[in-house]
Amino acid sequence: MKYSNNKSLIAITSGLIILMALVLFSTYESFRSSVTASEGLDELDMVTAWDRRMRKIREILPDHGVIGYLADWDIPNVKYGSSDQEVEFLLAQYTVAPVVLERGADHDLILGNFNDSGETAKMAKILDTFEISLLVQFSNEYSLFSGVKK
Repeated sequence: MKYSNNKSLIAITSGLIILMALVLFSTYESFRSSVTASEGLDELDMVTAWDRRMRKIREILPDHGVIGYLADWDIPNVKYGSSDQEVEFLLAQYTVAPVVLERGADHDLILGNFNDSGETAKMAKILDTFEISLLVQFSNEYSLFSGVKK
């Protein structure tokens, strides 16, 4: 009986040693893959870069409330990448929080985020299409507009 207990104890101890070795190996591999994945990244991640880019606009937004949001996907006959538009909308919402962005021009204040296509008539088309006025243009890509609540 004593021999049987020793055999069980050895089997349990061996199993625990193997389990611990696997846990340590898995932890090491996770750490190594994280280090490898982060080696080629720029100093700024996309969210931080976007936040810095939009910093000036936050200064003139209200403390809270809802404002409009327009982007290339709102302009008739303009090509855009739908996944890019979704990501940029989410990044813009993150940046201006606690202000809430609502797609459309039916607001007193509207954040415009447009791809700089180099098209000189694009701003005029935006103003005419949505019947809004340009308040501040921060870059060729994003601006603040005055609209009318409908």
